[in-house]
Amino acid sequence: MKTEEPRDAPPVLIEEGELGRPVAVERRWQLGGIRERSSYRWWVLFTVLSGLFATGLTITVLTTAVPFIRADFGSSLGAVAWVVSAPFLFRSIFVPAFGRASDRLGRRRVWLAGFGASTVFSLLCGFAPNVGLLIAFRALAAVAGAAVVPSSLALIADAFDPEERVKAFGWWSATIAVSPLLGVIVGGFVVEGLGWRWLFFAQFPFGIVAWLLGVVVLHESRGDASGPVDVKGSVLSIVGLGALMLVFNRGPVGSWSWSSPALLVSAAGALGALTAFVVVELRSPAPVLPIGYFRRRRFAGAVSANFCANFAYMGGFFITSLMLAEPGLFGYRADQVALAVSPRAASLGLMGPIGGYVAAAYGSRRAAVSGMGLIVVSMLALARLDGGSAYLEVLPGLVLSGFGLGLVGPPTAAAVTNEADSGDLAAASGALNMGASIGSSLGIASMQAVLLAAAGNGEPGAGAYSAAFLFGAVMSAFGLFAAWGLGPKDGAEPRRRSRGRGIVGQE
Repeated sequence: MKTEEPRDAPPVLIEEGELGRPVAVERRWQLGGIRERSSYRWWVLFTVLSGLFATGLTITVLTTAVPFIRADFGSSLGAVAWVVSAPFLFRSIFVPAFGRASDRLGRRRVWLAGFGASTVFSLLCGFAPNVGLLIAFRALAAVAGAAVVPSSLALIADAFDPEERVKAFGWWSATIAVSPLLGVIVGGFVVEGLGWRWLFFAQFPFGIVAWLLGVVVLHESRGDASGPVDVKGSVLSIVGLGALMLVFNRGPVGSWSWSSPALLVSAAGALGALTAFVVVELRSPAPVLPIGYFRRRRFAGAVSANFCANFAYMGGFFITSLMLAEPGLFGYRADQVALAVSPRAASLGLMGPIGGYVAAAYGSRRAAVSGMGLIVVSMLALARLDGGSAYLEVLPGLVLSGFGLGLVGPPTAAAVTNEADSGDLAAASGALNMGASIGSSLGIASMQAVLLAAAGNGEPGAGAYSAAFLFGAVMSAFGLFAAWGLGPKDGAEPRRRSRGRGIVGQE
């Protein structure tokens, strides 16, 4: 039996009284009555972001550890590359399915299970005896991590009122940027001094602390679990997104040519599975991905703007790294490249919280359009560079890109959660994250394809890099129109108050 509670009231268990009436019995284990405080929502945010910080530490640092891993195992570069790419691939594939699972099974339960499993599998990476098991543990950690992403956003949205969510999502954006940045800076010294395995050993204590915080702080919330489980939709989304991510990852800029059987089969499989997925989801009473929400202008605009922003941000990040390492242009070493591009993530980390408050004060449309405009300008600034350019001429493009995404992320996340029905918070968040993941993967693949096409058979020069950045600018310009669809208001009331808020009893 369940009952509604005020936002900041402590969770209770409901027992039957002598006269058959429910009697509230407070949980006796509470961290200093933390759930009774008006600041409880900020404790939820701190807990969720602690988990995000712990999982983000090794996202990018392994790129610099690839030579050491390859030397340890004596493996090919192609095999070791999967150590880096597999987590991005598997996380993108499973996010939609876990979004709906979080709404059905409970967001706290899925967050704790997913984060706990991700922490354990990450620790096992440090003990991997060969590259095959290392890739397997990284993939399993990513699958578990896919359960964390949509449930995290749903937990934050459930804890905050609609008009405050945009501020909370600003801190979310900052953590996404700062955690990998610190991982690169500190991780380089760890790899050099202690070895690559210590990246995972050092990550484990952060994960344990964040998980224990989740056990103590988070309360359970869930959506409507009355509909049937959408098994067909889950399977089709995994198959379709998996094939699509393979095309992006191994396509013309990877080991597959345009006419290779593997690419053609994967592309056909992706098209067929995703088409069937849309048909199934439109008919399902409890779809994995709420396709119908894309008829709502703010929801569709938010997902589309986030897609375009991540397309240009991550594609530009990758192309900038290649340009700085190009011997005929800048000729930086790997460690110099890592430090040179770090202002992009640092500026995102700085602007994320500010962007949330800007959106709250001036509206989602103004913040998101301004952010997309900055990304367009950043692509144009990077496109004008040549072999004689100094690093100080590179820096404005990096900083503007980070500032731009910091202004786009919070209002788009707030718009998606505010437009979604209360029972679909995690599923809607999964749609937003799926769009960002596909945008990032497609941005890296397509901007690199433009670079190679412009270079012809020779090494890429300044003109080829300029063409790639101009392509990113065009995609950013599409994002401007998408961001305009967010509307002038920031915190529209959600379609229905959350049934998950205040649900009693922890699972």
